[in-house]
Amino acid sequence: MSLIPSFVVKMDIHDVLYLSYLIPEKRLRPAVPDNMSFAVTLQDKTLLSLVIFHSKNVRASFFPFLRFEYDQANIRTYVLDPITGKPAVFFLKSGITSPLIAAITRMLRIPWQSISMSLDAPPDNSPSYRYGAEGNWEDVFNICLTENKDLNMDLEPFQTPEEATHFLTGPSVGFYGSPSGVIRFEVEHSPIRPSMGKISAITFPILVRSGFVTDEELWFPHSVLIAPHGSFNVSMPPTKVSI
Repeated sequence: MSLIPSFVVKMDIHDVLYLSYLIPEKRLRPAVPDNMSFAVTLQDKTLLSLVIFHSKNVRASFFPFLRFEYDQANIRTYVLDPITGKPAVFFLKSGITSPLIAAITRMLRIPWQSISMSLDAPPDNSPSYRYGAEGNWEDVFNICLTENKDLNMDLEPFQTPEEATHFLTGPSVGFYGSPSGVIRFEVEHSPIRPSMGKISAITFPILVRSGFVTDEELWFPHSVLIAPHGSFNVSMPPTKVSI
């Protein structure tokens, strides 16, 4: 990767879902380096998130007039960045609806899979509230969400919804495991201002088959956050780090 000059990938993201679960650390430890600490723990449990969104106006700084659009899904957990000591994201699996972009990112040692997926969300400022995602990521999946007006949700280990939102959406460093080691990249992004949702239907086999979440647990997430939009600047290429 040292032969690839530095560049920035910019994008606008829309209809962003953060579906998070508090699960035993031991389920994630085989996929996360032993020397990398989880950023939050509660009684030997830590957080796993499924993040789904639509990317628009995706462009690289060296060729800003060529733009892409695709949907993406990430399964991730939260770790401490060994460089800064701050919370960061460790990506366990990622899928993208553009086979071309998936191929390009693999050249950067970013293991994105090619998947099929479509999102259904209300337009901004719509009085209706719904969110749906369906597709095929190693198997058929679907998620349906509605608005959650329960202000008394248990969001431990966080004290307030604002604290939970900041932790889940705020990290500016990401990691991927690759055959040659762990790679790291940095992100600048706008504040994410989500609302809370609740599950009305869900089937997501890849989460269950990976051993992260059981079929029953799928229905009882730690939190469901939905944000209408945001903007990201991703510094590339990623760098290999020693853990």
